[in-house]
Amino acid sequence: MFQYAAGVGLAQHRAGRVVLDLSAFAAYATWPYQLDKLRVPQDISAGEPLSRPTGRSLPARIARRLTGGVKASSLYLEPHFHFDEQFFALSGDEIRLEGYFQSPLYFAGCEAVLRQRFQPAEPFGVAAQTWAERIDAVDRSVSLHVRRGDYVTNPSAAAVHAVLGEGYYGRAIALIHRLLGGDVDFFLFSDEPDFVQEAFAGLPRAHVVRTDPARSWEDMFLMARCSHHIIANSSYSWWGAWLNPSPEKVVIAPGQWFTRHKLAMTNVMDLYPEDWIILK
Repeated sequence: MFQYAAGVGLAQHRAGRVVLDLSAFAAYATWPYQLDKLRVPQDISAGEPLSRPTGRSLPARIARRLTGGVKASSLYLEPHFHFDEQFFALSGDEIRLEGYFQSPLYFAGCEAVLRQRFQPAEPFGVAAQTWAERIDAVDRSVSLHVRRGDYVTNPSAAAVHAVLGEGYYGRAIALIHRLLGGDVDFFLFSDEPDFVQEAFAGLPRAHVVRTDPARSWEDMFLMARCSHHIIANSSYSWWGAWLNPSPEKVVIAPGQWFTRHKLAMTNVMDLYPEDWIILK
């Protein structure tokens, strides 16, 4: 979603269009392609894929092709994690983007069109619709996301992203109570709901959300339906919070987006919208 959003940002700046190169998914087994589950125009490249090697986790970096209609092609490699101020100075008839582009600065000014496109392409399933009604029924709802999965089981992912512990969530919950009062309902989202059920057993007014695993995109939109958010170090709940359009929302995010080793070498400050609260 970050990659597509950056493509939209550059396309709007250049009066071009976004074409999706999905070739990396042939070697990327962690997640399937799912932008087709959203209202994103499926303008898929039928041409040759990027010719760069697929090493250095390239399967996790979907190439985006921006075209104004013709021939000359240039490849832009994201130089670092934080926003590149030269991004909107890119030139050429065709620009191919390779990187993560995890900053809202890459799509500033495109918020309205992205909020339209980043919506489910079909109605909620039965389980998700039931949870949507439960969320809508409470006065103050807070989504709380716990990301585990490959952060625990995949050594490559675990070397980059640390699993957030009780310290972060305890401080975030305490801060939510200070800001909003005690009468809030927490809706807990995780790829390991049984773990969350046990870990947060003592949290009053907590509800572990369980939906259809085959419709994994639905949880993001259930998060967005909540009034406020405690996110994990995960782009999934980042977008869940961002997609909530309310100017009154409180979003608490972890300063430890990566492991301490990687964080020491990475500037993550452009990752967070200005009005989000970052817990160090």
